[in-house]
Amino acid sequence: MTLEEQLLVILRRTASAEAMDWLAQECATQRGNFVQRSFYYAFSGVSRRFDKRGGLQLQVEDEPQLTALVEGLSLQGWDQFRLGRVILLLVLAEQDELIFMETLEKLLGTADLREQAAIYSALPLFPRGEQLVELAQDGLRTNIVDVFDAVALGNAFPAKFFADDAWNQMVLKALFISRPLYQIFGMDERANVHLVEALVDLAHERWAAGRWVSPELWRSCQKFVNELALADLTRLLESKQPGQREVVALLLADEGSNEGVGALREQVADLIERVKAGDLTWDQVGRDFGKDSFSVFDDKQSEPA
Repeated sequence: MTLEEQLLVILRRTASAEAMDWLAQECATQRGNFVQRSFYYAFSGVSRRFDKRGGLQLQVEDEPQLTALVEGLSLQGWDQFRLGRVILLLVLAEQDELIFMETLEKLLGTADLREQAAIYSALPLFPRGEQLVELAQDGLRTNIVDVFDAVALGNAFPAKFFADDAWNQMVLKALFISRPLYQIFGMDERANVHLVEALVDLAHERWAAGRWVSPELWRSCQKFVNELALADLTRLLESKQPGQREVVALLLADEGSNEGVGALREQVADLIERVKAGDLTWDQVGRDFGKDSFSVFDDKQSEPA
């Protein structure tokens, strides 16, 4: 089954038969004779054919089937509007380079927020991804959360194409605007020493101001735990904020980490056993103790005594 066929199967579970017939006809028409103007009409016309409140009905087998076709592809949080538009964008991706780029740039120039989200979500599905890096980075400059999320979360494009500087900026902004880092594809693989330095500096700034530090901030430090100060690890362990002891266990679970942290490792030995058993993971910390999950600690609140 092709990617388009798989996406159509998912969309068909909740969309009306009339909307699906219209989409199939538009795709066939554009494949037979691609015309920019009519493609624009079809792209915007999705909002008149599909249910704006219509979600997707995802099944357990969808994720492995999709990721077998496109690494890291996730439809979590998508709706009928986004998926319908992404299916149309697959037709655009078949056009030659000049038409593809010109049409895509014009679409973004006039797109509303939901249309922008669809375009950015489709980035990993397009050919010539290296030519779209600047476009993706533009999407991350927004203060609109849904648009930022379309680029940063559940999207393999940044991990594949961003240089370290751009990747690091994306992760730091995700922390600043309280987005869930565990939903960023490639978090562990793209960790780098410059990001670790920036994250530690951020933690120190927030500690100095008496502000909350997301447990997810430390995820990219796992490969560089020997470069973390013992004082920082100790502070995490002594913190009364939820998730901090779990972070220490995740950071120190590797026996190859600095011998000087042996005493700290002993204090979280129970949690380290859970890490080794696979019962405690960074994703779990993100879900259970991330900003959105533990809103009692907002940015203006200090750490409890």
